[in-house]
Amino acid sequence: MDTAHDYRILAAEDAVERLSRRIRQWGMPWPFNRNKAVEYLEEIRKNLLKIKYSYLPANLILESEELKNIIEKTRQLKETLLPETIPKLDGGKAFALAEMRYALLILLGLPNRILLGDENHPEYAVDIVGVEVTRVEPLENTENLKVTRGSAGKAVFTIVTNLEDIKVGQVRAAAILPPAEFKGVISEAMYSSDPIDKNYIGKRVPRKLLSPEVKGKIISLFGK
Repeated sequence: MDTAHDYRILAAEDAVERLSRRIRQWGMPWPFNRNKAVEYLEEIRKNLLKIKYSYLPANLILESEELKNIIEKTRQLKETLLPETIPKLDGGKAFALAEMRYALLILLGLPNRILLGDENHPEYAVDIVGVEVTRVEPLENTENLKVTRGSAGKAVFTIVTNLEDIKVGQVRAAAILPPAEFKGVISEAMYSSDPIDKNYIGKRVPRKLLSPEVKGKIISLFGK
């Protein structure tokens, strides 16, 4: 496995950098133990670097102490950064929270994506799950953007899209990407397929069903 160029590893490194910027520079909207957070993050970074230059096959990475340490430290980091009850936030603080949640999700989901095997596909970099469209509304002060909600079961995502044929009740693949803001609305994902079978709700959607746009988007985010 070419771990040095694998999109899953590159996306995890990007997640670490996003968390580092929030912790070290931009601050948080509530008190937290900064020293502990930095300590956990550096442990994650160190173990991720070992995996990056290990060139091990996926099955051995899954069994490695480095990957186990990444998950353990990420869970501790999450507990340190996010309080049990999160106040309602807006503006830059809401975006900061969305970015932290995304980055933590990328790190915690790394084992499941490594489980996809040794092949290096851009689509493997992030979670791409089936969601049911439960709401579609026009985004104010835009010509063709819509604010939608996509439900993957327990997880629900706000997704801003320009798809003209998006409708309530459809099931589509949604790639969970770094948050983006459109006219004050934070989008957490990107629709990545035509309508698909409802059996995919909450499950990873196969590459063969994905639209080519998602591959290009992921390459633009994490390609080196």
